Amino acid sequence: MIRSLSIGLVLSMAMTLSCNAQNASRIEVAWNSAAPLSVVDSTIRAKASLPSPRQVQQNVEQRLQDVLSPEMAANFGLFIYVSKAESGPWAQRMYVFQKAGDDLLLLYDWPVSTGRETVEADAQGAELPTTTPAGFYELDPKRFLEHYRSVQWNEPMPYAMFFNWVDHGTPTGLAIHGTEESNEGLLGMRASAGCVRLSTQNARTLFALIRGNFRGDAPKFGYDKYTNSIMNNGLLLHDATGKLVMAPGFSALVYIDEFGGTNLEARAY
Repeated sequence: MIRSLSIGLVLSMAMTLSCNAQNASRIEVAWNSAAPLSVVDSTIRAKASLPSPRQVQQNVEQRLQDVLSPEMAANFGLFIYVSKAESGPWAQRMYVFQKAGDDLLLLYDWPVSTGRETVEADAQGAELPTTTPAGFYELDPKRFLEHYRSVQWNEPMPYAMFFNWVDHGTPTGLAIHGTEESNEGLLGMRASAGCVRLSTQNARTLFALIRGNFRGDAPKFGYDKYTNSIMNNGLLLHDATGKLVMAPGFSALVYIDEFGGTNLEARAY
């Protein structure tokens, strides 16, 4: 019995030494094939410096407050921030803030898909841009549609909330809306034909929130008579006395930003 135990012990030690030798070999190969130490160190430090979700939310709130004029801040009650950026800590996300006194209260933080930013053939074969234009937008109270299908792209747009935006004399088809379940895996990436896509559940939530709580008078955006376009640069319309022009609608303001936050990890390379 002692002899059997000794043989077992020797075999166990031999296997341990063999495994250690193999591990050491693998470690040596991995180390020899690794990037220079300075790059590894920079990458580790960059990842350690990436903002937390809470920090990202605070940074988004600060960016939104920086771009809102005093008139916007005073006359809208809901602010929908969308980043159309391809990369960054808050790229391809929507942040929904409700005004609470002088502060902004974050209600929702959702992944989205904005436009693919290319030129593609639509369902009829016409070449069209799939761009989500950056800027400020109001929502059209006459075009809040639970069930809608895009004829242009032959795609469903559940809980469509169309922008109240006329571009060169034509009301646009840009909207915030839900997406098919098969496309929900693409949320967080540029994947739409120009609209802002949400999961259908989140689109339903936003649709009900706006329609149920933010109906009322809202400022009108300026109109460029030379291009026959509603301005999306944030300029609001005033009458001859300088008073802000208001109109029935929703006191919800959409801001689409090209910025996605500083990509600290990318800066390490």
